[in-house]
Amino acid sequence: MTNVMDTMNSAYNVREARSFLRFRTIAVGLTVAIGILIIIALTIVLYGNGIANSVGSFVGLSGVATWTWKIVQWPVAVFFLLLSFALIYYFGPDVEFPVWHWISPGSVAGVFLWAVVSFGLRIYLHFFNSYSKTYGSLGAVMILLLWFYVTGVAILIGGEVNAEIENAAAKHGAPEAKEKGEKKPGTKPEPRAA
Repeated sequence: MTNVMDTMNSAYNVREARSFLRFRTIAVGLTVAIGILIIIALTIVLYGNGIANSVGSFVGLSGVATWTWKIVQWPVAVFFLLLSFALIYYFGPDVEFPVWHWISPGSVAGVFLWAVVSFGLRIYLHFFNSYSKTYGSLGAVMILLLWFYVTGVAILIGGEVNAEIENAAAKHGAPEAKEKGEKKPGTKPEPRAA
């Protein structure tokens, strides 16, 4: 998460000025929050039908509850993913007065890219999985690290989309938007160290 936050600073072209303790606290907080949100989203997708059947049979609405849940589970899971991306885009870069967006173009692009790449990785592993034969039990760890890598790339591309949109809005005169390099709206960009 610290690397994601550093790269978000690069997307906004700002230097990190938060203290070491504050920076690490934000990174740990984001890691825990996103972990919880991802676990909730996965639980909804993987075990939602069973939970809906149990609750529906207990209440007496098994057919209605099951069909309702099958329709609602995917938007709810996507909401939790969008919320996790929004948290990263709000707390990650070191800018003052960030604007909270439940859904931003960057989070939509990031979640869409993450879903496509995750699905593509799944298809690749289904047809060409020779990691276990080559690396033994470390093959699963390598696959997980590859998935973490593509997840990070999706998050960073979404952050770059948000940064470019905010930069364009600032150049067109939006009062709350910041140009690249600005920590506050309407201030001069700070010189970036090489």
